[in-house]
Formats: sequence, C-alpha cells, structure tokens
Amino acid sequence: MALPKVPQRTTPGFAFSMVDRALRDCLGHRQFGKAEIEQVLAFFDNDPPECVFCGSKDVGRWDHLVPIKGGGETVLGNMVPACAKCDDSKRSEPWEQWIVSDAKNSPKSLGTASVGRRIKRIKAYVRQFRYTPRKLEDRLSSGELQQLKEIRVRLVELRSEVDSLIGDYRAREETV
Repeated sequence: MALPKVPQRTTPGFAFSMVDRALRDCLGHRQFGKAEIEQVLAFFDNDPPECVFCGSKDVGRWDHLVPIKGGGETVLGNMVPACAKCDDSKRSEPWEQWIVSDAKNSPKSLGTASVGRRIKRIKAYVRQFRYTPRKLEDRLSSGELQQLKEIRVRLVELRSEVDSLIGDYRAREETV
C-alpha cells in the first residue's frame, strides 16, 4: 500500500500570491452559477461532461480560459470544464499557447488527436458568449488604482517582515 505524500510546506511566497489572486478575483465580475453552468454544458454538449482541452471524462474543475492573473473573470465565456491534469498544467498560461505546447500534461504532449478541433470549439464558445477580458487596471477608478498600489506596497513590506521572522526563527533553531 502506498502512503500518502507528505504535505508540502505553505510558503510565504505561495500565501502572498494567493492574496494577490484574491484581490484580482474580487475586483472583477463573478457571475457563474447554476444557469451559467447549464449553458456551458449545453454548448459543449458532452454527456458526461469532458475536459474541453483533452477530452478526459474525469472533469473535476472549472478553469478560467483567461486566468485571473491575466485579467480573466469568473463569467460565462471564460469558464470551462477541465480535468485536474490540464488545469494544473495550464496554470496561468494563455490557453491557446499552452494547448499546443510541449508542457507536461498539455493536450499536445499527451498526444490528444483532436487538439485543432478543440481549439476551434473553445474559440466558438468564447465568441458565442462574447467574453472579452478586461485588465484589472481598466476596471478600477484612479482612486481605486491608487489604493490597490498602496495595498501592494504594504504587502511587499509585510512579506519582507514575514521572511525576516522565518529566517530569524530558523537561525535560532539551528543554534539550539
């Protein structure tokens, strides 16, 4: 019997990147409930649903075609069903580049035969629901942009303090 993997350490870098993602996500539109899910599933018309990228029936996630980091929002036209392998492999890469890349677990690298057809179908989905990404900077007023800039400066300072605390702790523990 194989033992579960040892949990990875949650690093400050990961934690602060999640704070940045949360800011970007919360400063965008979010309208993706049951009605929108039904529209996506009807558009792709696969029963059971499959990963739009590779065709796997092991769909367990909703992926942002345009990642939150790139200005994507959680709305119809940007959300697609995906398997964990594709979602993890794609990360915050542009889907059109990733899908034909040699990245580990990309549809091309997995030998998915229908990549060209899948690209056309995803593009048709985006067109049908008229999704156009908006950069975070274009969504905010000048005052909000200034406030966000100040928050990000404070986050950098806080990250430095956290890294210093961890470094001091580790140095002290090594001498004990």
